Amino acid sequence: MSNQQQRSTRGSGAAARRHRSVAAPVLLRITAVGVMLALWWLAARWIGTDIIPTPDVVGGRLVNVVLHEEFVRHMTATVARVSIALVVSLGIATALGIAMGLNRGAERFFDGIVLGGRVMPGLAWALLAVMVIGVSGTAPILAVVLAVSPLLTLQIWEGTKALDRDLFQMAQVFEVGRFGRLRHIVVPAIMPSIVGGAKLGLALSWKVTVLAELFGVRSGVGYEINRNFQIFSLDGVLAWALAFAAVMALIEYGLIAPLYSHLTRWRRSDDRLSVATRLLRQAAWFRQVRDTRAEVPI
Repeated sequence: MSNQQQRSTRGSGAAARRHRSVAAPVLLRITAVGVMLALWWLAARWIGTDIIPTPDVVGGRLVNVVLHEEFVRHMTATVARVSIALVVSLGIATALGIAMGLNRGAERFFDGIVLGGRVMPGLAWALLAVMVIGVSGTAPILAVVLAVSPLLTLQIWEGTKALDRDLFQMAQVFEVGRFGRLRHIVVPAIMPSIVGGAKLGLALSWKVTVLAELFGVRSGVGYEINRNFQIFSLDGVLAWALAFAAVMALIEYGLIAPLYSHLTRWRRSDDRLSVATRLLRQAAWFRQVRDTRAEVPI
């Protein structure tokens, strides 16, 4: 066999393996969904379709929700609240988590607050926000910030504490200041923790948002779920819940998961120190240029 034929054979084998590695997880997920639908259908037949609607009934109602029940308006309102609250929570958690990870005094001061906030149920935060603010679109945002910030802070705090101290020693060698260390060491290193926390926070955010919308707003998915509950329309409740779950899954798997994979690619290689060295040398060079310019007389 010639070298060209060997390379062609190896290429075909690699392509087949890549195809199997992609197809297998997809097939497993499709199988899991099929099993769940079958169990749902059996439960509806056993208990009674007048109590539990079958998947085809809920599917028909889901189509009606998307086409005729102001789906875009209510979904946009809920997604906007989730997005705003998650961004605010990430900002608070990043600042607090870095401070706690790098400063023992900040860690001792905030650790009890963070751990206490983490164990509070989301329902309690939702009710508290509605009782304090009232029927307002701000109540779900406040509830999510109160519920999610401690969880994200804990994630970033642990990520900051796990930083390689050798990198800080390298920063001292290159005479990089505090801002340079934060920019070139801390933030790139904890970015996977931030994005990983965002994945966890997104799952909790939409649950708390929908809970708060059940009690305190006149728009959103939670409002529609509550309206269908009031008229005992179980197919409507399930249709709105499934529609929102599909949108959240699209955001997570289409945006956050690829971003997390991109930001953690360095963990799969052995060039972490070389990348950090290059960044620190660049920071030291910029500092040297700045100092040189400052010494030049005008």
